[in-house]
Amino acid sequence: MTIALFFWSFLQCTLTGLAITYFKKTKLNLILAGVFLTMALNILLQYYFRFTNLKFEQPQLLFICDVLDLMLPSFILWYSTCLYGKAPTKKHLWYFLPPFVSLIINTSYVLLAQDFSFRIFIGSHLHVTLLTAIVGWKAFVLYRIHQMYHQVKDKVNPKQKDDLLWPKMLIGFEAVILYIAVLQLCYHTLIAPFTNIQPENIIWQLVQLNYIIFNSSIIFLTMFYALKFPKSFSGKGIIIKEEKKEGFGENLDQYLPQLNELINEQSVHLDTELNERKLAEKMQIHTYLLSKVLNEELGKTFSEFINEHRVETAKTIIANDHEKAFTNYAIAVDSGFGSESVFYVNFKKITGMTPRQYRTQLRKMAS
Repeated sequence: MTIALFFWSFLQCTLTGLAITYFKKTKLNLILAGVFLTMALNILLQYYFRFTNLKFEQPQLLFICDVLDLMLPSFILWYSTCLYGKAPTKKHLWYFLPPFVSLIINTSYVLLAQDFSFRIFIGSHLHVTLLTAIVGWKAFVLYRIHQMYHQVKDKVNPKQKDDLLWPKMLIGFEAVILYIAVLQLCYHTLIAPFTNIQPENIIWQLVQLNYIIFNSSIIFLTMFYALKFPKSFSGKGIIIKEEKKEGFGENLDQYLPQLNELINEQSVHLDTELNERKLAEKMQIHTYLLSKVLNEELGKTFSEFINEHRVETAKTIIANDHEKAFTNYAIAVDSGFGSESVFYVNFKKITGMTPRQYRTQLRKMAS
């Protein structure tokens, strides 16, 4: 039964992670997929180390499970942060510092150790330190996501209570994996030193059963919740209605680098179907927040901001079109405008000239 649960959990975790990205491929969903794929890999390795001879044949790989145990709450913390409206940035990479440090320390230990085996590693000072670090990191993440949840809970209106069910479940999931970590630590510090880790050891069997049953419950509840509330996996953060009124004192300029990257590097303004909602989705923020950034930080509406960049692109196309090969319609479409008339009106409004006048001016300046 236990082995069957391991394989079932691995399969369901993998399928859930892949399905989330297939459902809607957004940055938020990619992070959530990272949660389930990390859990899937950990469950698979846990099976091989618990039920096969891999732990004796390749004991140098034992610490990988501990690194993954540290990586899982890192993904959960990152996902929770973005779920409450924060755009994913490089600043969030510090969340992965604990698993990275663990990887470096363990790799160094394995490479420098003269004699390394399963019996030596399990229950060693390094192993117990790792288990303690895992408990500490998971407890910290539980505290942080619980804190974020209550900060948002106090600001949403009664109609949005359903939106908080998924974040509340995440807190429960983190509490479960913390419980599993505490159980593992207690076993290896209070019980294992006085017994043997053997398949017939009833306490060890109970520890393994707890591990897989609780992990399985996380996956089952996620699948059930996804079917009942598919909106939660749309890849969007939680919309807090009051944020539009109050603003929460947020520093809006933090979104400008991401906005500039989308324009200057990804050229999203060239998409003729681009609208405020699509741009907000690319930034992983809400539409009203994008509007607030544009209005308060740049003093422009969405249309003004996008059309200015489209006109700049059009000016570049005209400047490089020495043989006058492009029609106004071709220039309009290549610049992101949906029609020639809209292009013409905005070009004259922004530059003070028609496209033909601008071309003439360039020719005069060149001669």
